[in-house]
Amino acid sequence: MLNREEFIKANYQAALNATKGTGIYPETLLAMAVVESQGKAQDGNWYPGLGLTAKKANNYFGIKNSSTWKGQTIQLPTPGDADKISTFRVYASFEDSLKDFIRFLQVNPRYTTAGVFRAGDYVTQIVAIAKAGYSESPTYKTIITQVANKVKNLMADYIEPIKNNNKILPLLVTGLILTGYFIVKKMQA
Repeated sequence: MLNREEFIKANYQAALNATKGTGIYPETLLAMAVVESQGKAQDGNWYPGLGLTAKKANNYFGIKNSSTWKGQTIQLPTPGDADKISTFRVYASFEDSLKDFIRFLQVNPRYTTAGVFRAGDYVTQIVAIAKAGYSESPTYKTIITQVANKVKNLMADYIEPIKNNNKILPLLVTGLILTGYFIVKKMQA
């Protein structure tokens, strides 16, 4: 079970790979995956990936079955919907869920019309997705934007420095060498 920060760190590269060349921002994708897939744990906290569709179907966006879907499906309870049981798409992996969600946005003209793929940043994109009717919640765009901001901050604080390791790697190696040197000296004493 990963908290939001751990989930974002663990899945950033998959989101980056899935969004490349699609017009979808990785911040948008990860924020939506975090919120859409969360479930309540026994400790009372909410964690990404604990939602029923994520656990049972690797479906991190709650995408329901449609006539165009040729893959596996599963019926799960949806107490908040008009239909108390809904049929959802099943994916082999988190990555497959990401890719199909992007396809879902691409093939539904309402998202193109709303400007999802023309958005100049992830905040504008999230607003466009909400405007296109992705969620009925009036606070959806605010919640997703808050999580996307955390994604952006984590990318800047943790992930980007690791990718740009030409500055950090020498410091890490030096630190490891010095630590090893002092450990050996202490053992010899």
